[in-house]
Amino acid sequence: MADDFDSKARAIARYVRNELENSGAITNVHDIRGALEAEGNLICKRCSNPVTIGDDRCAKCGARQAIDADGAFWKCEDCNMPISDPKTPKCPKCSGGKVRKAGPEGFECLRCGEGIADPKTTPVCPKCGEDRCVKRTHGHPARTVES
Repeated sequence: MADDFDSKARAIARYVRNELENSGAITNVHDIRGALEAEGNLICKRCSNPVTIGDDRCAKCGARQAIDADGAFWKCEDCNMPISDPKTPKCPKCSGGKVRKAGPEGFECLRCGEGIADPKTTPVCPKCGEDRCVKRTHGHPARTVES
């Protein structure tokens, strides 16, 4: 009985894979894995509350846009939760009120905010070519040339 079940399960899996490939929605197992991971890693663009791909709106603020939490440029200073907007008044996880740049670097490019670990070994920003940087501040972000 188990062999019959396994063969049916494999047949169904092949059918679903073929349908997804033929429709152009997903082309390989890596796309499937990425879609599944993205589904569980979304935060509201306005308030940073966790949302799922099936939500029409954020349950907390009603916003209709979400971002991938891994792409957030800010993190809560207290609990390290991704924060989508540095002006978010409170972290949805711990209610902390301070944010920091997402990267662990101690300095950032003056023009674009890219993290720089050591200005002596990285004299020029790898992202924009700026040769000036500032020490990262805790709390709300320092203003950059572009902001």
